[in-house]
Amino acid sequence: MPDIDKLSAQVESLTAQLEDLVSREQIRNCIYRINRGMDRIDREVMASGFHPDAVVRWGTPDAVDLNSFLDTAMIMQSKTQRVQHLVGQILIDLHGDEAEVEAYEIGRHLTPMGEEMKDLIIASRYIDRFARRDGKWGIVHRSKVADWIRVMEGSDPLYDMVPSRGLRDDQDLSVQMFRTGAFRD
Repeated sequence: MPDIDKLSAQVESLTAQLEDLVSREQIRNCIYRINRGMDRIDREVMASGFHPDAVVRWGTPDAVDLNSFLDTAMIMQSKTQRVQHLVGQILIDLHGDEAEVEAYEIGRHLTPMGEEMKDLIIASRYIDRFARRDGKWGIVHRSKVADWIRVMEGSDPLYDMVPSRGLRDDQDLSVQMFRTGAFRD
């Protein structure tokens, strides 16, 4: 007959580990959704990674409220083409219902600069504070730190020959493939 106390302790330990893993995956998913929202210019998907009262410091000395950040991000993203934000390592320091998170990112933006389109490539890190509220993880404070920036010649002749190109609206293949409302939670 197994020792009930030992078995109970094992179940408790496994439950805690599972809760930890689920929290970490939910936090990662918030970060991924925000970047997908930027790439597809989808405000609702971007917002879904934040709590409504979040503040964001994103290229400005002072933090702004979430709606101001989203307004600015939508304007900036709509001026660029062929954008992709790639998330690298995500480090999560979890403390119950709160977490500090650092996520690396490289963003490529074909950007109008004068009379030309240039590749603006930004390597940055997001320094985030997350909170779990009513069972849902979201960012409550985000700061973006730029590690390096490159501006490069932006011609892309091979891209123009690709039959299935990524688009930044509802004509994109992934947007058509997934149900309405996908990736919003």
